[in-house]
Amino acid sequence: MRAYVATCLIGSFAFDNDGGILLYKLFPKDVEFIADRLAACGRREIIPEEKEIVEELKESGLQEVIWDKDECVEGISCVRKDDNLAQKKLRDEFRKLALDLKWTMSQAEINQMLAKVNVEISKKKLRKTKKDVILIQAINTYDEIEENINTMSEHLREWYGLHFPELTKAISDHEKFSALVAKYGRRENFDDDKAAELAKKSAGMDFSDADIKAVSDFAESLSIMYRTREKMSSYITALVQEVAPNTAAIATPVIAARMISIAGGLDRMSKMPSSTIQLLGAEKALFRHLKGQGKAPKYGVLFLHPQIQNSPKSIRGKVARLLASKISLASKIDMYSKKDESEKMKKEVAKKVQDLIIAASKKKK
Repeated sequence: MRAYVATCLIGSFAFDNDGGILLYKLFPKDVEFIADRLAACGRREIIPEEKEIVEELKESGLQEVIWDKDECVEGISCVRKDDNLAQKKLRDEFRKLALDLKWTMSQAEINQMLAKVNVEISKKKLRKTKKDVILIQAINTYDEIEENINTMSEHLREWYGLHFPELTKAISDHEKFSALVAKYGRRENFDDDKAAELAKKSAGMDFSDADIKAVSDFAESLSIMYRTREKMSSYITALVQEVAPNTAAIATPVIAARMISIAGGLDRMSKMPSSTIQLLGAEKALFRHLKGQGKAPKYGVLFLHPQIQNSPKSIRGKVARLLASKISLASKIDMYSKKDESEKMKKEVAKKVQDLIIAASKKKK
C-alpha cells in the first residue's frame, strides 16, 4: 500500500492513489502550535502528527510513503516528491475539509485563523533574523574595539616611554604593558627585580604626580578595554554558535561572524558560491585587480584561519578552496535545515587538509 502524506493549516493527512483520505490528525486551534508545526514542515522536518499517521498505516500494510521530507520513518520506503498528490489535495480542498471534519464552522473563521497563523510565522522569522543582525552589530563593535586598542596601545607606549623607555623595549605584549603601567605608575614603584634594575638606570624623563596619574588612568582605561574585548569575544562565540553552528565550527567563530557581517547576513552568505566566500573581506584588492592595479587576491578574512596559517605555503590556496567550499555548505545547512553537522564536517575538513599536507610532502621529496 502507498500513501501520500502532507500537512496544512488544520492538520496532517494521508491519501491513497485515488485521493481518498486514509488517515488524518487534526491540530488544536492554537495559533502558536499551528505556526510551529507549519514552520517545521517548511524545514522539511517530520512532525509528530505525520509520524503517527505513518506508524499507524504501517500496521495496516503501508509499504511506501510519498512526501516532501528529507528524512524517513524506519521500516517504510520513503520517496521525496515536492508538490505531490497530498499537497495538491490539501491546497485545493483544505477549506472544505475543515468544514466537513468540524474543525471550524465557517469560512470566515478559517480566514481569520489563516491570517493569525501567517502573522505568527512572520514574527518567528523576524525573531531569527534579529539574531543575525545582532551578530553583525557585535562583530562590528568588536572590530572597533580592536582598532581602538591598537591605537591606544601605541599612544601609551609613546607617552609612558618618555618616563620609562626601557620598559617599552622589555615588554612587547600590549595588554601586559598597560596592566603594569596602571598598577605601578612611577618607574621607581616596580618591584620586579628586572624592572627595578632597569628603572635605576633609566634615561627617561621625570614625571610629576599629575603626569603619572594621567598616564596611569589612561593605562587603566586601556586595561578595561582589553577585558571588554575578551567579554565581547566570548559573547560573539556563543552567539555565532547559536545562529550558525556549522559555519562557526568550520570557519572558527570570529571568522564566521566576520564573514556573515561582510556578506550582509547568513541568508545572503548561504546563496554565495564558494569562490565568493573565499574572497569575503578582500573586496578592495579585488577591485584594484579588476582595474589592472594589482594581483588577484587569493583570500579574504579566511586567510587568518588556523588551518591555512599552519599549512605549507604551497598548498594554502588549496586549503582555502577546501574551507570555502565547506563553509558554503555549512552556511546553507545553518540557514535552511538547522541540523548540527559541525563535528562531522570538522572531521572531514581535518582529514582532507591532512591529505593535502601529506601529498605536498611526498611531492616535495
